[in-house]
Amino acid sequence: MTVKQKIYLGMLALTVMGLTSCLKDVKNNLDPGLGTNNVVEFLNTSVPVSYTSVYPQWANSILFNNDTGGFNINVDWAGAQAVTTQDITVTLSLDTAALNAFNANQATNFVVPPTDVYTFPSTITIKAGTEKAISRAVITAAADFDFTQSYAIPLTISAASSGSISTNYGTAIFSFAGRNAYDGLYSLDELLVGWGAYGIADGISYSWPSNIQFLTSGQFTNTIQTTEEGYYMPAFTTGGGTTGFGATQVQFTFDGTSNAVTAVTNLQPDDGRGRAFAINPAVTNSRYDPTSGTIYCAYIMSQNGRPPQYVYDTLVFQGAR
Repeated sequence: MTVKQKIYLGMLALTVMGLTSCLKDVKNNLDPGLGTNNVVEFLNTSVPVSYTSVYPQWANSILFNNDTGGFNINVDWAGAQAVTTQDITVTLSLDTAALNAFNANQATNFVVPPTDVYTFPSTITIKAGTEKAISRAVITAAADFDFTQSYAIPLTISAASSGSISTNYGTAIFSFAGRNAYDGLYSLDELLVGWGAYGIADGISYSWPSNIQFLTSGQFTNTIQTTEEGYYMPAFTTGGGTTGFGATQVQFTFDGTSNAVTAVTNLQPDDGRGRAFAINPAVTNSRYDPTSGTIYCAYIMSQNGRPPQYVYDTLVFQGAR
């Protein structure tokens, strides 16, 4: 062996020894005895509403069943350690300051619902050997539930028994809107009788080319909404052009037990014509049929100086909106 070869082998041995020494100094993130850089965070329950908001927001649609509904709250153990080696208790708290910051950041007007409307778990446990846990917030259609409000529950992870709390996903906004069993997109066929005062032939019928929205306005009330011709109530075509109910927004009220339509009202302010709606007393089976997803409703529109106009609606469910 030459001198140069001896020098090379000596340098190689020193290099290997140095590398071995360095590797021994590095902590293995999978070794629980040496700590972890994992974080505890909220995990997506759906696609976030925005990727630029100050806090993540998940929007939930609450379909009430026997006056209650809810949505999932997911927490995650994220980082180099794939699963937990022990039970991790995650503590949740309401954070109204976060909601105020979110509203200012996103130009929204979410409010925390009344206390009898919602409950959420104070703690969630990520079990040993797992990476996440799922719990649930319960929403109740209490008497003071306001279906017209923009509700949100702002939650923050205030403590965790192991790991750090995520700075990006340690606080989240869970917004929700209540929808009753009648809510959705419907096709609408309408038969009009006694509309001669509008120049409409008696007994004309019309089917809308696009689905109308049947919006939840209360636990057992819904309004018909369409953007067609700018009317709240759908417009229809006559020999003289397009007409409609004008300044009206029809609201149906259901009996939550029998699904009968018990009332039809106009939510729009009176424009001086005294326009009003009422169930047609001659038709006794205005109702929602849950089997076929069809609403049948016969009602009367009256206004000053004109004879009654009779409306017969058939709405067929097409899908969730």
